[in-house]
Amino acid sequence: MPETWVSVIIPVYNAVDFLDECLESVVQQTIGIDRVEVVAVDDGSTDGSGDLLDRWSAKHPQIRVVHQKNSGAPGGPRNRAIDMATGEFLFFADPDDYLGTEAFERMLAAAHRDDSDVVLGRIRGVGRAAATGPFRQNVERGDIYSTKAVWSLTAHKLFRRSMVAEHGLRFAEGVRLAEEQIFIVPAYFAAKAISVVADYDCYYLMMREGFPHLTQQGPDPEVFYGGIRKVLETVVEKSEPGARRNSLLLRWGQVEILGKFGRNFPRWPEDRQKAYVRLASELLQDFIPEEVLTPLSPLDQARGQLLRRGQLDELIALARFEQSDWADLTDVAWLPDNRRFTVGVRTRLRASNRPANLAHHFLLQRVGDGHEVVVPAGEPGGGGTELTFATVFDVRHLGTEVRRPGAWKILLRLSYGDQSRDFPVCFPGAKVPTGAAGRRKFLAGLRPMLVWLSRDQDGQAELIVTNWRGVAGMVKRKVRKRLSR
Repeated sequence: MPETWVSVIIPVYNAVDFLDECLESVVQQTIGIDRVEVVAVDDGSTDGSGDLLDRWSAKHPQIRVVHQKNSGAPGGPRNRAIDMATGEFLFFADPDDYLGTEAFERMLAAAHRDDSDVVLGRIRGVGRAAATGPFRQNVERGDIYSTKAVWSLTAHKLFRRSMVAEHGLRFAEGVRLAEEQIFIVPAYFAAKAISVVADYDCYYLMMREGFPHLTQQGPDPEVFYGGIRKVLETVVEKSEPGARRNSLLLRWGQVEILGKFGRNFPRWPEDRQKAYVRLASELLQDFIPEEVLTPLSPLDQARGQLLRRGQLDELIALARFEQSDWADLTDVAWLPDNRRFTVGVRTRLRASNRPANLAHHFLLQRVGDGHEVVVPAGEPGGGGTELTFATVFDVRHLGTEVRRPGAWKILLRLSYGDQSRDFPVCFPGAKVPTGAAGRRKFLAGLRPMLVWLSRDQDGQAELIVTNWRGVAGMVKRKVRKRLSR
């Protein structure tokens, strides 16, 4: 076994506030620092990161530091470090993240047990999302299919260095997002075995305030989709047509293609929108058969169809429809006749961006069996602010179903084409507003009814209905209470 077990490769650019934590987590590994080397490439930092690396190197000779002019992306520094590394395995870390203390001990044990060329150690997202699908269980001697490895394409993994050298694997340079994929996907296919360590947090993927995470930045569409095209060419070249290949392609169809056309898409400049639609449409046509997207939600499948046809306006409308993800109660009050109450809500969807064919209505949905009663609403309002909706609920005329005892949730349903979304109408405070509080009596035929508005433990508005037996029971309880005083 080589003297150096793991070469930890860290591209560093202006991360002085977080470097200590990262390097400390490497030095404290349970396999011992003598079995580890760090190759840190200072990519033209201007905040003192380079000096900090030099101080760590002076204290720990296992930490090798290279200083270079800024390259603009982590791919170049990683490639330079690969050429310098001497360890049996390579591990790629980022300077604002850190490792679990037993990470290398557990991943190396899996690699040696399974003779694996790649080991995925569970990644824990702290303040940001991290893949979970590949880490549901430990995997011994898996492959790109059984491990679901394509759902974790960040570089924070263990790779056998001899495999990397044999296949000439390198990161894309000058690319600010998804530059890992052109390295990682061929590695997954080349590996004679892939292991997964799912029972320990090996790597902590951190959200740092003020630190420019590349995953939050919008990449140039030509460069980004050019790289994704190369990756998809690899997938098609290395796999046979059919269900197994489709299970891989689903990842790119869902994340890199459809995933770019969500809520933020309407805010992009028009030329950027057009470029993304054109390039994504070409990728769908060239690599993603329609059956690949069938496991996705109807909303995503509709987005895929719009993309294939290049329908920019409809894609923007669909994204705006998705922005309406909550409904806050702005007004609720009983009218003087005690059988009607008004409801007004506002949503995240801006009135100025309302899709032309957005349909809407309110619902009463019975707790227990989910039976629904539709309540029409008038035209939306809101001017240039959040889109608002209002209606009047008439308990007497809502139908016999509503006048039976029970509780009914109040919902707003927005529909776009064949897609619809239901939003609970919620009270903004901890109590039912004064104008909505109190029980109301009315006659349903000759039978007395009692209704009132309530809020459940989540603040959602409910209409509570009880009949003459319930009224009689309430009267009896009040009489007993008075007599007991």
